[in-house]
Amino acid sequence: MSSREKTAAGVTAAMDRHNGIIFLVSWVLIYVAAPVVYIDVVQAALCTKLGAGTTMANLPASAYLFGNFTPFFFSWLVPHRIVRTVVVAAYCTTAALLFAVMTALVLPVGDSVRIAAVIGQGLVQGLSSSIAFVYMWQCLKRGTTLQGRTRTLKVTYTVGPIAAVAGSLGAQFILNQGIPALGYPYDFAFLYLVGAVCIALVAVVASRYQLTPLEEEQLPAFGRYVADGVRSYVGIRTLVVAWLAYLAWYISLNGISNMSLYTRTAVGRDPKELSGLILALRFGFKAASGFLLGDLASRYGMRAPLVTAAYLLGAASLWAWVAPGYAYLLSFGLMGAGELGGAYFPNYVVAFSPAAAGAVNLSLLHLVNPASAIGPVLHGALTERFGFHASFTLGIVAAVIALLLVRRLPVGQLPASEKEPEAAPAARAGSSPERRS
Repeated sequence: MSSREKTAAGVTAAMDRHNGIIFLVSWVLIYVAAPVVYIDVVQAALCTKLGAGTTMANLPASAYLFGNFTPFFFSWLVPHRIVRTVVVAAYCTTAALLFAVMTALVLPVGDSVRIAAVIGQGLVQGLSSSIAFVYMWQCLKRGTTLQGRTRTLKVTYTVGPIAAVAGSLGAQFILNQGIPALGYPYDFAFLYLVGAVCIALVAVVASRYQLTPLEEEQLPAFGRYVADGVRSYVGIRTLVVAWLAYLAWYISLNGISNMSLYTRTAVGRDPKELSGLILALRFGFKAASGFLLGDLASRYGMRAPLVTAAYLLGAASLWAWVAPGYAYLLSFGLMGAGELGGAYFPNYVVAFSPAAAGAVNLSLLHLVNPASAIGPVLHGALTERFGFHASFTLGIVAAVIALLLVRRLPVGQLPASEKEPEAAPAARAGSSPERRS
């Protein structure tokens, strides 16, 4: 019996519900901490407040993306039996990191040290969060059915962003001196403290995943593992197209930090004063999009959310270009709605991967993040050289490329010529013989 069949057969209805709830609660907590764990708007505003230029203010986002190269190496090191432990350890690391940045903001150190701490947060959190992301998806793969996963994603990405709206409005209240005792930089430090507590709770909750067992396989040498994994992945045309589409989608999304800095020009106010409102719009629209994309996936197949996400990101950059005054802020809502492509691209790849090869395939997909690390800096550099409209143009072009690529993907099932044999003992290394159609 194949790994995929064993996993499907081993998941009970109770496990399906239990793991879906664990995933939901985890993401609600992550979304509450969104102002500091999403490396973009708040970090850009903080770096600007600390005296950084536009390119430097975009560096935390680039550092975060660059740090996302680690899951592929972990997929070689981590045996199936400790997948849940890896998730817990990764979230503990992120929580400790947020606490460390909070400490840097509280201690009497220079602004250059604080800027370095925020950029360092981006890099190290890129390592820990990417590992947590890949292996949390593995927990979901091994603990839910495809139908249960579709239901879980729909509920999670509808309810979760509502929690992010609450967290974002709370952040806006704090940053606008809602608590007089929390003046700058203690206002930002308080946000980091809340984030650290929330992510520590995620680690506790994630320890409760119930997983179906998978037989361990003998690991090949690392060089062989890399070669076999890449060969297996690129042998499936659908997964290659998905990877390229995800890269273009990410470069379009990477403009969000730059868009937050443009608020000073569009609205005439300090980005810090509107960071919470921006995040509230972003996640409020994401909540509505979570229901919409989940419904589209159920009705029209797994490609439909990807098409919609690409349209939304393109519309966000276009709106940012043409909208006057406070209407400009709607672009953050559109960007947030399209941001859920970050859940549905992995879901697409997971659905086409055997359970034993899920980690390596997700890890290879996740290499899009470091590949797109140039995106935020490119948006910033284009702005400094040509103005903000050059950044918006890049966002539109990247979204169009993503859309064209996504439309070449199967609607919901792999063509027979691309399906992966599942009995190969090196499936975990992704070494099954495949044909590229």
